[in-house]
Amino acid sequence: MELIFYKKAKGSFLPESGQLSVYLRVDNWNDFSYRTLYEIILFDENGSKYDLGYIKIANFGQTIEERIELEEKFDRLDDGYFSLGQSAEYYQTIQSLNPRLKELLLAGLRDIVFNEELQARALEEDVTKISLLRGTSLVTIQGQYKRILNGGAVLTPYDFSYKTIQTGNEAGYELSFNVVPESNPPTNIHVLIGRNGVGKTHLLNNMVKSFIGVEDAKGEFKQAEDEWEESGDFFSRVVSVSYSAFDPFNPYSENQYSHYSYIGLKKEELETTKSHDELAKEFFESIRYCFGVGKKEKWVNAVKSLESDPLFAEINITQLIDISLDEQRTIRLFKRLSSGHSIVLLTITKLVEKIEEKTLVLLDEPEAHLHPPLLSAFIRALSDLLINKNAVAIIATHSPVIAQEVPKSCVWKLSRFGYEAKAERFETETFGETIGKLTREVFGLEVNESGFYKLLSEDVNTGKTYEQIIRKYNDQLGFEAKLLLRALLNNSSNDDEEELF
Repeated sequence: MELIFYKKAKGSFLPESGQLSVYLRVDNWNDFSYRTLYEIILFDENGSKYDLGYIKIANFGQTIEERIELEEKFDRLDDGYFSLGQSAEYYQTIQSLNPRLKELLLAGLRDIVFNEELQARALEEDVTKISLLRGTSLVTIQGQYKRILNGGAVLTPYDFSYKTIQTGNEAGYELSFNVVPESNPPTNIHVLIGRNGVGKTHLLNNMVKSFIGVEDAKGEFKQAEDEWEESGDFFSRVVSVSYSAFDPFNPYSENQYSHYSYIGLKKEELETTKSHDELAKEFFESIRYCFGVGKKEKWVNAVKSLESDPLFAEINITQLIDISLDEQRTIRLFKRLSSGHSIVLLTITKLVEKIEEKTLVLLDEPEAHLHPPLLSAFIRALSDLLINKNAVAIIATHSPVIAQEVPKSCVWKLSRFGYEAKAERFETETFGETIGKLTREVFGLEVNESGFYKLLSEDVNTGKTYEQIIRKYNDQLGFEAKLLLRALLNNSSNDDEEELF
């Protein structure tokens, strides 16, 4: 296959038909004295026409006094040139082409999104800073455009709410969710955290019901500044993830609700759970699907994120890409895993399979089967998957480890007193905060009245000194326990002084 490029003068007519040809029409738009703009159309191997929009072409060392002069006909720009498309749509259209044609086009135009080594050199040029990047940020080039060429989605902001109405035995909540593209830390994972019994699981299941439109749905989605409306207007599908055998809700039929998927232990619309053999078979079918439809690279990247946990890395799951995907061997490997490792591997594989552009993922207490390092690795792998497909996740949890992975603008702290419910943000930032501080803010008095807090408080109330209490525990108090002990003793001393007056 050979692709030929043609330069056309400003104002000249562009052809209406062709084959394996690209036409670049000069545009004299002046970017602070730089003239780099061209209109571009493409005809593919079948003669189909693509209006790609606009491209800017420059060369190394270009000054404002000169306009580069392309050859009238060529199959590749000379080494002194480089180019940049001027919209996400430009790269979306190119990504939709035959892979070989895509490569010929981008390589022939010496595109700096496609060629990162060339990009590094081009970014040092004044013409790049002043002209090529006018109206297009470096963040967009290295994030959005690159992601599109790798098969990812264009990122869009989300600003939506979900509201449930208080009923006889369920609390009512109104929650807002905001996703900002390219933000750091990422905002595509949102967390509902609170003690058992505040209604987290009911809330997620009501979201599923609202999305698929069942009659007993007790909540509604809303986009910012719009009327209450169907969530399908801004989400393409919902994926519900729950591995709790005690979840009171049964999954719905995926045949009946085509935009709904369930990942978990329960069988569809039955009161039974899947066996280990059935989960292993499900894993094989899912990974075979991912490898068969071009999602192998996404799966590998997700698993490599999980391998930031050393224990998971030891399993060497990615060995599956180096061997033919034999069913029996794959199932044997899966069945040798611990329950936590098998569940996280099945979950991430099913998510790679199911997540498409604008998917809403709802996860109920993923910490139930995962130790903290693997849980953190899973959240990062999930975030990368979501960003790649412009998707959003809402996680119900009572684990501060998950809250620790997202900013406070993405965390709702839920509490309930009888049928009165309250949702509020954390007072302090959550991303990277200590587990102890997050635990105290979520559970408050409950923490102070349980565990080692309770034991130390009782010891202080007996009148013992700091040294006496340390000796009682054979000097086996951790750093936080020692800080707490000093604080309790200090408070006790202050209380005694107040009583004297």
